Amino acid sequence: MVIRKVLLIGAFFVAVGNIQAQRWMRESSLDLGLFAGGSNYTGELTNFKFFETRGTHFAGGLLARYNMGERLTFKLAATRGNISGYDEWYSDKTENRLRNLHFKSMLWDFSGGVDINLRLMDRRQQRGFVPYVTTGVSVFKFNPQAQFFYDVNSPHNTGTNGYQTLAGRNEEWVNLQTLSTEGQQTAEYNNLKRYSLTQMAIPFGFGLKCYMNKRWMVALEYAVRFTFTDHLDDVGGKYAEPFFIESQYGPIASAMADPSRSHEIGSLRGNPKNKDRYSIFGLSLTYRVIASKVKCFQFR
Repeated sequence: MVIRKVLLIGAFFVAVGNIQAQRWMRESSLDLGLFAGGSNYTGELTNFKFFETRGTHFAGGLLARYNMGERLTFKLAATRGNISGYDEWYSDKTENRLRNLHFKSMLWDFSGGVDINLRLMDRRQQRGFVPYVTTGVSVFKFNPQAQFFYDVNSPHNTGTNGYQTLAGRNEEWVNLQTLSTEGQQTAEYNNLKRYSLTQMAIPFGFGLKCYMNKRWMVALEYAVRFTFTDHLDDVGGKYAEPFFIESQYGPIASAMADPSRSHEIGSLRGNPKNKDRYSIFGLSLTYRVIASKVKCFQFR
């Protein structure tokens, strides 16, 4: 529903931009530049808080903008960042304290989209601010990890299941997707498929461009990526039978799935009704490398 609203809003602004008064002759340009800012995640391990400052990480990347006249700007961007979330941030809440999960993940975001300038952009003025709305499509890659803490008194240490052999892996960061922490692709839960580590998202955000001169432009932007997955954090389904997970993927898998081993099988581990999101925000600096005249009729 949220993604549908975003697409409708984006379509509205494109339609508005196409009917605005512009000249027969207009300038187009290709800008290349750098981006630096932050990345942030919203999901089960931030209690779906819109913006958890403790989960903010540095992000940086490259971008290219093609300014098609004064109203529309098409762009491509590649951004590298990180995301994370911890139940211990909310240890005052019983459900977080009992679940006691956490994750971190690298994040690669490749996006293509359009900026709808809410004010006509004319570089010849060499001044002024241009607010804009941005949307498009992103392809992103992630890989959630969590830190394994060996505990000889853990309820997962039965004395016969090999848990004691994990002492040498104490504090090691392990990949969660391959451990099937919610029973994915085990014999008993073979209807559950592992989530893909490469997925798509719909970005939507706002920004403000500022001319420095005819060649240089700086922009401040904040854009949320609405994803189609609930497993950015590896948490999104139900607690599976720990014995089934352990028998197929080892005691480390069942320990990462439910550290306290205190939850009822089949109870919710996450909230499947809400998809995870991430945001990318910061400053970009671009330089105009090509400028040309484009002849294009537009309605007045």
